Amino acid sequence: MKILLVEDDSLTSSALAETLTTHHYTVNLATDGVVAKDLALEFEYDLILLDIVIPKLDGISVCQQLRASGYQNPILLLTAKDSSTDRVMGLDAGADDYVVKPFDFEELMARIRALLRRGKVVSSALITWENVCFDSVNNEVKCGKNILHLTPKEYCLLELFLLNPKQIFSRRAILDRLWDFAEAPGEETVSTHVKCLRQKLKAAGATDMIETVHGLGYRLRIPAYQPETTISHNLEIPEPKTGADYRQRVEAATSKVWEKFQGKMLGQIATLGEAAAALTDGTLTDELQQQAKHEAHKLAGSLGIFGFMEGSRLAKELEELLQLDYLQLEAEQVRRISELATAIYQEVQPKSTSPASSTGNSYAPLILIVDDDLVLAERVRIEAIAWGLRVEIATDLSVARKLISQKPPDVVLLDLNFPSDRENGTTLLKEITERVPAIPAIALTGRETLSDRLAVARLGASAFLHKPLPAHQILKVVSEVLAQHQKTFKNRIMIVDDDQIALAHLSNLLKTWGVEVTTLQNPQKFWQILTACTPDLLILDLEMPDFNGVELCQVVRNDPQWHHLPILFVSSHTGSEQIERAFAAGADDYINKSVVGTEIATRIIRRLKRNPS
Repeated sequence: MKILLVEDDSLTSSALAETLTTHHYTVNLATDGVVAKDLALEFEYDLILLDIVIPKLDGISVCQQLRASGYQNPILLLTAKDSSTDRVMGLDAGADDYVVKPFDFEELMARIRALLRRGKVVSSALITWENVCFDSVNNEVKCGKNILHLTPKEYCLLELFLLNPKQIFSRRAILDRLWDFAEAPGEETVSTHVKCLRQKLKAAGATDMIETVHGLGYRLRIPAYQPETTISHNLEIPEPKTGADYRQRVEAATSKVWEKFQGKMLGQIATLGEAAAALTDGTLTDELQQQAKHEAHKLAGSLGIFGFMEGSRLAKELEELLQLDYLQLEAEQVRRISELATAIYQEVQPKSTSPASSTGNSYAPLILIVDDDLVLAERVRIEAIAWGLRVEIATDLSVARKLISQKPPDVVLLDLNFPSDRENGTTLLKEITERVPAIPAIALTGRETLSDRLAVARLGASAFLHKPLPAHQILKVVSEVLAQHQKTFKNRIMIVDDDQIALAHLSNLLKTWGVEVTTLQNPQKFWQILTACTPDLLILDLEMPDFNGVELCQVVRNDPQWHHLPILFVSSHTGSEQIERAFAAGADDYINKSVVGTEIATRIIRRLKRNPS
């Protein structure tokens, strides 16, 4: 079934799209009302999920105009507004149902199924065809007692035929119904999916259900001996499976979106902090107020989707206060706006920026400020308290080195200017970025030349900030860098190979996937580097001086702390004896170096993703 999702907030739309796809729906996305209306009239959709507050043409107007043009399919409104007046407006505009953000995914999916049944898209929850049972509530297909493991497209293809048993579908018609128009695959894609579906049905014990009508397309084959009763739609609707398996699927979908967009959410929250600070200073502009109000509205919906229910409530309260004329706000209201902006960040920040999330919300990331400008450093330190961050300050490079060695920070804010003839901040920056494990560094400096920016970029700094900057803008960038660093925190790979060229080539390939790579050419330092960088995956060459890969693998397997670390051998040796030695020592995989580099990287990344840690 095909759903048009109309939502301009990337966090909410991505989470919804992932969840809907998990339930085998085909999803098209529109980010404004004009495009949504055009798509709804141009293509066939079984349901429209429509946010009310969207650009160009609001959701209420879209709904009204579609109904005025004779559009009959179900429309489900999504919005953060929960007053009875808003509900009445939505239903009067022609909507079939109304869901308030933040919503529970189980409830939303139940409402979607109910609307699809009501719209006669689905006449029942269970459809049987001979010994095949199709359960649209629990997304399950069985042949007898065997569960068929279908891809989302195969599932949708079977559903299309079962719901329309007498209709012939051309390949183009199937593409229009089951594929996102933006994907635009060729018609041969349909033939491939039909072939795969037939093979899986046959392997499970079903007869050939799908008939090819030459020159026209495909349809469901109705056996001649059972013309009228082959398809039965059960009146009993099964209970949806809402246990651990279902929740894990939903959580996996939302977690995937969170990993991708948490930096963006922190940016939205930082806008609230910027507006609150400007309001307190008396420098708030109409433009910034409108932007903050817009972000508060979006956060009121998206925060709840990711489990921050208190953050969602706070965002709603903040949105209401930002509706008021800021020139007429009382001192208490100004103070409350500042409190709310801080509280929203504190709700989200521990989950967003802490690379040691297993330690709980008590963990507070540490910023080391290396700068002799104590006024600015102190402003950042005070502001950081509200952001849930810790700060230490070093006014010279030697003190900074001691602090880094004694208590490595999570991020370093580094000025490039220091009163020394021998070295400056660039020297320390090089040491920080080459450290194992690396610490993300941000250049915060008054130097503004292109050569300075280029030098910082070449050394691998995460950002370049030019003074002067207010403290909240500095911390906004710090939070984004911490969030980005967390995304690769569990994607660390260590490669040990005495071939410098092979080491550099493989390292560069893996880094394009966003992986943090530590390389080692001298095996004598193996244990020191292993324990320092704590990799999630170890790659070893077979033949090396002093210690070969098999010996290093045995060392790792003999240590209880590292016993379960995935180990891959990437070697030019292809003899069965060498490969057997590697697996006997405890290797998880063995890859030939002669394989195309991109294929090697792909296999490594797949192995990394299977790593449960």
